[in-house]
Amino acid sequence: MVEKELYYPDGKLMYRGGMKKNDFGHDIYDGKGMLFDQEGELLFEGEFANHVKQGNGIMYLKGKKVYQGEFIQNKKQGSGILYKDGNLYYEGQFRNDLMEGYGILYYEEEVIAPYQALRSQYPHLNRPYYEGEFAHGIKKGKGKQYYPNGLLQYEGDFIWNHMQGAGTLYYATEEPTMEEITNGVTSVQYKGYFFEDTRHGKGKVYSRQGLLEAEGQFKEDALTGKGTLYYANGQARYIGELVNGQMHGRGDYFNEDGKPIYSGEFTNGKRLRITPEIEREIAKLQAQLDELVGLPNAKKELHNLINFIKIQSLRVDHGLTSFPITYHLVFSGNPGTGKTTVARIIGQIYKHLGVLSSGHFVETDRAGLVAGYVGQTALKVQEVVDKAKGGVLFIDEAYSLVHDKQDAFGREAIDSLLKAMEDLRDDLVIIVAGYTELMEEFLLANPGFKSRFNHFVQFDNFSTEELYEIFAMLCRQNDYQYGEAFAGHIREQLHQMPVETIPNFSNGRYIRNLFEKLVTLQSNRLIQQSSISKEDLMTFTEEDIVQGMAEQLFANTF
Repeated sequence: MVEKELYYPDGKLMYRGGMKKNDFGHDIYDGKGMLFDQEGELLFEGEFANHVKQGNGIMYLKGKKVYQGEFIQNKKQGSGILYKDGNLYYEGQFRNDLMEGYGILYYEEEVIAPYQALRSQYPHLNRPYYEGEFAHGIKKGKGKQYYPNGLLQYEGDFIWNHMQGAGTLYYATEEPTMEEITNGVTSVQYKGYFFEDTRHGKGKVYSRQGLLEAEGQFKEDALTGKGTLYYANGQARYIGELVNGQMHGRGDYFNEDGKPIYSGEFTNGKRLRITPEIEREIAKLQAQLDELVGLPNAKKELHNLINFIKIQSLRVDHGLTSFPITYHLVFSGNPGTGKTTVARIIGQIYKHLGVLSSGHFVETDRAGLVAGYVGQTALKVQEVVDKAKGGVLFIDEAYSLVHDKQDAFGREAIDSLLKAMEDLRDDLVIIVAGYTELMEEFLLANPGFKSRFNHFVQFDNFSTEELYEIFAMLCRQNDYQYGEAFAGHIREQLHQMPVETIPNFSNGRYIRNLFEKLVTLQSNRLIQQSSISKEDLMTFTEEDIVQGMAEQLFANTF
């Protein structure tokens, strides 16, 4: 190896340093040397081997250092330092020309200039922008990031240059306390998971004084989803749904002593209150209930529940504990006594009172809950429960879930329902319904199920006068009318029916079927007329009822 010089075609120096001949007799760089560009600026000085940079060296651009460190096969590899505009930018490990492994990134001078006095006075604050792991030229792995004033900003996981994964974020401050300066760090602001530099996933938020303020699920830098808010004494203030850090959705509110104050709906940080607007909606629903024929037990029970919930709301307004109760119900009685209608109204009233989040109505029975194989029933029940969440799940003929002690499918359905009632106890109301005697046997056979029901409503058969009122109501709702003669026949026929002794009498369904058959008889009569007026279309005549009696309509409608 000898030291030589090589020149560009225009005579300017290209290389000075060690050289040797290759197998073809050409001069190649080998040993220590310097490379120059065509303007005479130094590009590289350092070690070569077989015409490539190999070993230690320094790269330049327009007279300024851009890299100093180790090379392998012309690539930055090993320990090295990167410069930006002549200033220190990175020092650490390289692989295949990229930052890889442990390294340190530095702030640009103008960024830290406002804090130079602080950094000079307290040398331990003279920290970089980032120190930690790199991969493929970017921050990836464990690392620490610092504020421009030198205080710790974040420590934890990084992916693709972002705070991502598990980590701890510290409060920023322009005027740190002496304790913070001494420790080089402020108090913890957030501890949990990050995604692309924002809080995302499970985490905890702390006050500037180091007290836990909230924990739960974060989305796009805000507490959104299930979470808990805390008082300064560490006691949970709220447990439930949050949106953008505010109480929103279903949740439980506590006083500073830990006593539950309210359980129900929250909107934009405030619990649902019975405002004049809500009071009007509840009054409308109560009016719907009161307009129904008969049903004294159902009306009384629902009025009792409404009054109870309203008083509990007033207690909360005064900071008193609200008394939690179960809102599940048992409806007993024959078909057609209004159980489904009342259940729908209850769902809407519960929504306005904050008991349920949506109040929608889902009806099912054994066939909708029980599958053909053990193991599938639980999945089928879960599907139905998911649809009913936030509203009322109405299970008709609930006693059919257990035919006998050997009914494994029914027992699996009940076990799954019991779990749903526990998991969704704050946002699901189940109403089981069926014949009185069979429902009593059903509940006695399932003590776990019975213990979760606190309200029992008996739906008695309608009296014959109430059946007539239901018929009259159907006529009004559907734009039909009739005279005294027609009314007299209807009443007479209904009074002749032994309603109390007819097995499984269908009550309101019987009257609806009767109404539909009379509409058919009226249609058969009208179609024979050459002209039909609006009055004709609306009117039942005595001829219609007489024809019905001749066809034994009242006896054959069952």
